[in-house]
Amino acid sequence: MDLRKDRRVQYTKKILREALFSLLNERELSEITITELCKTADVNRNTFYRHYNIPLDILLEIEDDVFEKLSAVLRKSTNMDDVILLSCQLLESDKQMSKIVFTKADGSGILSRILRSVRNNFPVENQIELTDEVKPFAEMAYQFGEKGSIAVIKNWIENDFSIPAESIAQMISYLVNKLNKL
Repeated sequence: MDLRKDRRVQYTKKILREALFSLLNERELSEITITELCKTADVNRNTFYRHYNIPLDILLEIEDDVFEKLSAVLRKSTNMDDVILLSCQLLESDKQMSKIVFTKADGSGILSRILRSVRNNFPVENQIELTDEVKPFAEMAYQFGEKGSIAVIKNWIENDFSIPAESIAQMISYLVNKLNKL
């Protein structure tokens, strides 16, 4: 019984996500009502409220899912270049989700969370000797690399993944590795 219930919950959440994706192609999240979301998903309002309070909750859940998938990539790899490549491939593998998260919800928060995890797993201190004079510069270089990587990824997604994930990853890896050697 529980497995069937889980499948129903999974199915309900899936169709609500798909309905939200569909509506987000037409307008902004703030313009989407629960009524039209339920109508598009062909579920009643009680079903919606059983899982969510507002449409934003669906988007936040999707962001958490993306973060978990990216975190899993991070846990699998011991090499920064592999992490970057696998992350780009993951984003490219679900283009619709990536577009929604990174163009409609400003997914830079997800990327910032992931990059903080990357930083914890691949600390700059292990790559160069940090003196007191170099530490502020290293921090600024890291921030530059983080924000620059986010900008590259967002631009890539907004431009409909026009460049292969491998090329984007190679570009980001090159820039990050150059920054780490400064």
